[in-house]
Amino acid sequence: MQRFYIPSPDIQKNIIDIREPRVVFQAGKVLRMRTGSKFSIFDGKGREVVVEVLEIDRRKIIGNVMEAVERNTEPKLDIHLYQAIPKKPALFEWVVQKATEIGVNHIYPLITDRTEKKRLSKFERLQMIAIEAAEQSRRTHIPALHHPVNFAEAIKKTKHAYLAYEYEDKKSLADYLPAIQTHKEAHIFIGPEGGFDQKEIDLAIKNKVDCFTFGPRILRTETAAIAALSIVLLSGD
Repeated sequence: MQRFYIPSPDIQKNIIDIREPRVVFQAGKVLRMRTGSKFSIFDGKGREVVVEVLEIDRRKIIGNVMEAVERNTEPKLDIHLYQAIPKKPALFEWVVQKATEIGVNHIYPLITDRTEKKRLSKFERLQMIAIEAAEQSRRTHIPALHHPVNFAEAIKKTKHAYLAYEYEDKKSLADYLPAIQTHKEAHIFIGPEGGFDQKEIDLAIKNKVDCFTFGPRILRTETAAIAALSIVLLSGD
């Protein structure tokens, strides 16, 4: 069944009035829904209901709220991803999409010494990518997409933090899973294409951040992000 995210649905006496252009266009023009068609909507706060179309045109959908949907798709762990901004914007979009599907709760574009781009364009597009990924993956919450943060500032504020470092030769992220599951929280830092510089590593260690390795192979920054999230979230479900 098709799902749509509507943050504040207008529901009165089990009748819903949908005016969001994206949802109306997708349902009417793309999916060609008609009277009697059914879909579900979720508000990003855990509520989801099934809707039957009573009336649909190019401006609105009037529907009957039939039943509540119970979903248990959100992870038990609160995971924050600090992803260094890649050179190519499409790579960050890909990370947002896949991280949402896997179950991340917060995404922070990270500015490091070796980050070439210091800001993100098309922030609304990134938010829409997260929404569509949540719709597709049956999540009931939308991850929070934050504005860019500086590494030095972020590393000092976080607790239960873990940093991917190619020269760490002893600990993998899996070694920290018992601690992560105990705290039910983790802040994961992924560096840029050139990696973190030594000053940043020293600052992380000074602030009691745990470094981890992916093994003998060097992963691309976007691959590292998804690998790290997979280790933590897919093992915790």
